Amino acid sequence: MVKSFDVVIEEDKNNKQFFGSVPSLPGCYSISDSVEELIPNMKEAISLYLAAQKQKKIKLVAHNVLGMVKVYI
Repeated sequence: MVKSFDVVIEEDKNNKQFFGSVPSLPGCYSISDSVEELIPNMKEAISLYLAAQKQKKIKLVAHNVLGMVKVYI
């Protein structure tokens, strides 16, 4: 069965790196030098995260990202 996960990608302009995280999987993230490199790294991070949760017998709660908004303060 194919599962899909929303991945948030952020750019760190100071370090010229990209940070990916999965809101529905707290602590699941990866950092890469390019978006092209980040995507397979995120797939691996998600797979490892799910395997660890399965081993611990922790049931995941499904969350979906509905969108992002920019808030100015």
